[in-house]
Amino acid sequence: METGKRNSQATAEPNLSLIIAATVSTLGGLLFGYDNIVISGAIGFLSQLFHLDASGIGWAAGCALVGCIAGCMAAGPAADYLGKKKGLGLCALCFALSSVGMLFATNLQQFVLWRLIGGLGIGAASVIAPNYIAEIAPPRVRGRCVTLYQLGIVVGILAAVFVNMRIQHMGDEAWNISTGWRWMFLAGIVPAILFGLMILPAVESPRWLMKVRRRVQAMDVLTKLNGADTARSEAAEIENALNTEDGHISELFTTFRRPLMLGILLAGLQQISGITPIFSFLPEIFRSAGTATSDAFFQSVLVSVINLLFTLFALWLVDRAGRKTLILAGTGLQFISLALVGWFYHVHGSGVAILIFVMSFVAGHAFGNGVACWVIISEIYPTKVRGRGMAIATTALWLVGYLGNQMFPVMQKELGSDGTFWVFSGGALLTIVLVGWLIPETKGKSLEEITSFWIGQKATR
Repeated sequence: METGKRNSQATAEPNLSLIIAATVSTLGGLLFGYDNIVISGAIGFLSQLFHLDASGIGWAAGCALVGCIAGCMAAGPAADYLGKKKGLGLCALCFALSSVGMLFATNLQQFVLWRLIGGLGIGAASVIAPNYIAEIAPPRVRGRCVTLYQLGIVVGILAAVFVNMRIQHMGDEAWNISTGWRWMFLAGIVPAILFGLMILPAVESPRWLMKVRRRVQAMDVLTKLNGADTARSEAAEIENALNTEDGHISELFTTFRRPLMLGILLAGLQQISGITPIFSFLPEIFRSAGTATSDAFFQSVLVSVINLLFTLFALWLVDRAGRKTLILAGTGLQFISLALVGWFYHVHGSGVAILIFVMSFVAGHAFGNGVACWVIISEIYPTKVRGRGMAIATTALWLVGYLGNQMFPVMQKELGSDGTFWVFSGGALLTIVLVGWLIPETKGKSLEEITSFWIGQKATR
């Protein structure tokens, strides 16, 4: 009876620990999505309040991404030193402070300050959260668990545009310009508090614990996740991998130079087709096609629902079809969709047609690069420098995203909406070529097997 009881506990505990860890990662993604995209509903109103020109609008929309870049750069060393749990706790604090601070922003400079603080949380979470769940999840479900992080992002995006729509309907134009946009940001305090509370019972990454020589605690976590027998073999595999790494950042520029460059490339390519500026200016895009303000907010919700549905599809597919296959298929759909959006702007076509092809563009991102990029860059770096490798790659992602947000209003002014979307379509085509040529498949491999693959490639040169 006692043996049966222990076996029952061993079966239940891994599920509970993994569920809590996946929930933490998902909430990190949700806050990332909400805080990054809430600006889409606020930008039109605060640009009137602060009397912004095209470059000012770009800066107001993109300043948080400057914080993201700083957060990415700090996240790797911070998580390597403090651990993943404490790093995520600091992200929750940044989200909460930024949400509350918006109530008191009386000028553009104060607005930018609070957005930079929120951006620190977004950037750090975009490194630590997928890193955290990738180091905990077993190989057979790692793709799906990391995809839950992306699912959190799209739920956060949907929540942001839905909250924006509801708040926009609460008052007239003057109220939204003075007050409404502030409440859009403040609503983010609720998931920030929930995120902070969920971190408390979560387990720490066993790979981080092994790295800092806390083997007993690491074995306890591995046992909770996989049972005693699997924990022993996995611990031996982790230790062997750690013994082959020196842990210095210089390794990323020698032995692991290829995964470093591929991670930077893939992260930049995820943004080059314009996903961040398109979401950041979504209501404005529909308004420029002749849609009324309230309808533009509703259409933004429809686009976000499509984003959610196709991310759920990717959650089912990512460990079946593979990462690279999803990127190629999804980016192919993005290329076609963006070309057609540009065409319908060019011929002054139907706003409904523009909505349909923006939705298909977002669908391609959701089941393609939106998911697979995060999975791959959370897998390809060795344990001792994974945090710093992901930080460098994710910094590239946010740098391209920032440039997109900053340049989008200027591009629309200089190139027109048609030219802007054709440029993004060209970015999608470039992604197809480079991913097909350079990115390897990582489906079904343990993190240690992927590390051994890079070491073997280095040895054969």
